[in-house]
Amino acid sequence: MRQLILFLVCISIFTSCQHDKEIHLHFDDMDALMINKAELPDLEIHKSVYVPAYSNLYYETDVQKTYFTVTLSLRNISFVDSVYFERIEFYDSEGKLLRSFIDEILVLRPMESIEYIIESPDKKGGAGANFIVSYAARATIKNLPYIEAIMLGNVMNHGFGFSSPGIEIKD
Repeated sequence: MRQLILFLVCISIFTSCQHDKEIHLHFDDMDALMINKAELPDLEIHKSVYVPAYSNLYYETDVQKTYFTVTLSLRNISFVDSVYFERIEFYDSEGKLLRSFIDEILVLRPMESIEYIIESPDKKGGAGANFIVSYAARATIKNLPYIEAIMLGNVMNHGFGFSSPGIEIKD
């Protein structure tokens, strides 16, 4: 009987430690945030943002790497205006599109935020990984959205994190 209990405990530990390699979207009600392009109001501001996202970096030598969990954070810092995200894409170091996150328009209402997470077991991005985020807003918006990537990782027993702000791409 003890062996059976020990076996079941070991199985539950091993299965609970497996990571889902899918990208996770953290928000309670996604349906309320997505609209069709036909429902988009007239918007005067259209911008694209480049966000560096270091999926992994080298340490000590050019062969040793550490991998990071990358969180793309989109924050509407306006108290009165919504922001409409038209494109959220993740590229690797060679410029290859790895994932397109949305097919419709993502709406962030005043003071809302949303995060997209690339887990550390996803090793495809590389040291030069990045996001391209395109959004639109009304001309009256006073505060444009704040967009950044946050990387968390560890080397041996030392954990660390850093962030990288988005940079507007000029047309």
